[in-house]
Amino acid sequence: MPVHPTPSTDDSEPRLWRAFATRVAIVLFELGIMAGCFPGPVAMLKAVVLESTGFNRWRMVLLALVALLLNHLRNNASEYRDSQYCRRTIAWNVVSWVALLAGLGAMAGGLIEPSLGRWGQFSLVMTMAVIWAVSALAMWLPRREQIPHFIGFATFVTMIFWAALRVERFTGWFWSYTGTTTVSLVHMLLAPLASAPVIRPAPFVIGTADFTVEIKEACGGFQGIGLICMLLGGYLWWFRRVHRFPQSFLLFPIGIVVIWLANAVRITALILVGIHLDPKIAVDGFHSQAGWISFLVVGLGMIWAAQQIPFFISTLPPDADPPLDDAPVTPGGGSDASSPPFVTQPDDPSVAIHGPSTVACLLPFLALTSVTILTQAFTSGFSVLYPVRVIAVAAVLWSLRGHYRLGPAPISPLAIGIGLTTFLVWMALAPDDAIGTPEEIALLDPIQLGQPWALLWLLFRVAGYTITVPIAEELVFRGFLARRLINDDIEQVPIGTFTWLSFLASSLAFGVMHGGDWQRATLAGIAFALALYHRRRLSDAIVAHATINACLAVWVIATGSWNEWG
Repeated sequence: MPVHPTPSTDDSEPRLWRAFATRVAIVLFELGIMAGCFPGPVAMLKAVVLESTGFNRWRMVLLALVALLLNHLRNNASEYRDSQYCRRTIAWNVVSWVALLAGLGAMAGGLIEPSLGRWGQFSLVMTMAVIWAVSALAMWLPRREQIPHFIGFATFVTMIFWAALRVERFTGWFWSYTGTTTVSLVHMLLAPLASAPVIRPAPFVIGTADFTVEIKEACGGFQGIGLICMLLGGYLWWFRRVHRFPQSFLLFPIGIVVIWLANAVRITALILVGIHLDPKIAVDGFHSQAGWISFLVVGLGMIWAAQQIPFFISTLPPDADPPLDDAPVTPGGGSDASSPPFVTQPDDPSVAIHGPSTVACLLPFLALTSVTILTQAFTSGFSVLYPVRVIAVAAVLWSLRGHYRLGPAPISPLAIGIGLTTFLVWMALAPDDAIGTPEEIALLDPIQLGQPWALLWLLFRVAGYTITVPIAEELVFRGFLARRLINDDIEQVPIGTFTWLSFLASSLAFGVMHGGDWQRATLAGIAFALALYHRRRLSDAIVAHATINACLAVWVIATGSWNEWG
């Protein structure tokens, strides 16, 4: 039976995408000309950017830009459908593009570097590139009234990009002022907890005679400060209507101080793990995950605390009518000023009209992510604590079981077929080095646990891979994100509602979450979305997801390709 996506309620939506595609085509044409005429300078610029930022940071900046652009497009859909292309904006784009071509040509001919130097040449051409990028993005503004907001947005993005380029320099500068204080604070925290006297053989080396660590610039806490500022900035922007300003801006200095102190606690904990538990776990596991643990604890803790303090947050949104003093408050639908903001309290919270609630969609995935980080922090190499993830997510799903209404419909054979087809595509697109080296495979082989523990671990691994992981991931990507891209209140959007934006963006987000396998994972996300749209049932997406994972599990066990599980 063919898959028929549910049509959008807005029959004029294709006009929106034609207008957007035309703007994108102009930019792609200009990029193609530049890459074709000046492959050397473009490649050099790319190498310098990647060398300065690192792939992960560059990808994070790019994803932030795409997310903001998609959100802008969704919020201005009607204006785009009725907009006319501004001749001045296109002229500005053409002029800036010609100037950038001239700059690239001068750089290719070696005309700039003798007078400005390598970094001066790079800065000049990057300035031209930023001007052209701003003009290209300006073509996506449907109204002139949005230009001031766009200038502010472009300035903000430029600052983020510039900070990403200079993060190493900022890290060194920050460490030069805080390094000594950080080591002293670690010494103070470590002294009563270590089993031996604390030694400091070098200015930034600390520990005991059995285990010492060298604290480098990258561990000084500056990157954590940047992450916490981005998290708080996004949070305050998202919930700006319920926050009090300017006092809510105090969350930034508070967050900076708290995350810096948490970094000292993280280093102390790292040393204690190396002393009392296992040096290998401290280096291979805890060292790489402790930063994320402290960031999540501080960030989510501050967001939770801010919601409880009236100094930062209003009891009612600005556009809500305050309740009358003499109005009776009913248990089911009344207004309660003491209730947390932006939290609804229906008569029966276990029943959702259009699908699972936000909490029911997000909490299993948050549990999976949090427990994964914690278990990886206390393991080295083989993920011996994987069963803890399965138990934790299963417990969360069981506690929220009243929020999920599967209905009487049987399992869809089409969903199983989509899963099988996706498995075949996944294997066909596997890279040549997917099998891994014998050393990598041996490191992840559960046989090292011995019997019967290897069999028990394998049962948990298959259960997590085919049950808890598909449910948690489909709830967050197809249950939450796909609906959130249609309406801010997901409980007003029926499961399986189709728009091109929600379909493509949620599939791409699913792919990006899988890191290096993002191309294959994006195709898998598209397949799971098609399974969802067939009957508009989230369980069909889960079945398709579970089917491909079950096939992969059989293939991994049969061939011993344990690295496919990570």
